[in-house]
Amino acid sequence: MRVLDRKKLGLLAVAFVLVVGVLEVLALKVGSFDFPVPASSAPPAVADQPGGG
Repeated sequence: MRVLDRKKLGLLAVAFVLVVGVLEVLALKVGSFDFPVPASSAPPAVADQPGGG
């Protein structure tokens, strides 16, 4: 089995860090979207009000 030399291993590590960073930024962008909920939707269920009342 061929072992990666230090230069190639370093480049792979940098590429991995960049990919993780891009995924983090994308997750923050997607998480900041505001999806509007229609006003006619049912009220949310609350644990201390059984039956939706």
